[in-house]
Amino acid sequence: MKALKQNDVIYYNLYQALSNHVCPVCQCIAEATGRFLDNLMYEFVNDLRTRDRLRETKGFCREHSWALQRMGDPLGHSIIYADLIDSFLSTLDKKEVVAKRRKIPFAMSKGGECPVCLEEEEMENRYIYGLLASLKHEDFREKYRSSVGLCLPHFNLVSRQVSDKEVEALLHEVEINSLSKLSAELKEFIRKSDYRYARELPGEERDAWIRAVELWVGSLDLKKQSQSSFKNKEKS
Repeated sequence: MKALKQNDVIYYNLYQALSNHVCPVCQCIAEATGRFLDNLMYEFVNDLRTRDRLRETKGFCREHSWALQRMGDPLGHSIIYADLIDSFLSTLDKKEVVAKRRKIPFAMSKGGECPVCLEEEEMENRYIYGLLASLKHEDFREKYRSSVGLCLPHFNLVSRQVSDKEVEALLHEVEINSLSKLSAELKEFIRKSDYRYARELPGEERDAWIRAVELWVGSLDLKKQSQSSFKNKEKS
């Protein structure tokens, strides 16, 4: 696998994300998704091909519908949903639908995946490849060694694709260290929850339970990123 150059965007994004105590792949995907949603609402909401695609997919999945809603932009939402609702109404008015009551008129068609999910899947592949390529750089390896590693879903994806034994050993070393530290913090949280130690002040373990969920299933940074992205544009 060819190493990425240090001025490559994916390398740079991953390198910066290593400082934030979350899975770097999760964060990079979340930021990319936030930009994608921003672009959709600010540049493509009136684009005819985009609107055709949204009618074809019946809009977005539940997760991304609400992520987009949290960004605000009432006008953009009004344009998108007026179009989707009119499309649904025209389907309901068709005689064959009335005749076949059991038919679901708004079922997701084949190939009708949420466009944001498809974008995230593509970005995930890029960043998994980018991480493995970046780990060929000594400075990236050193920074990765001091990071919290990957969430388990992304660790599993990377582990299936890694071919370099040195990189594989580093990935496992960082993951073992991160898991061991988190396990100790969870046990400390449990200990301090005992009434006999209730007077002890909370330490780093106070949010370990949240980080445990984040590590096990991946980050929810998309929500925060989407909110802050829209607010930053409003202020500019």
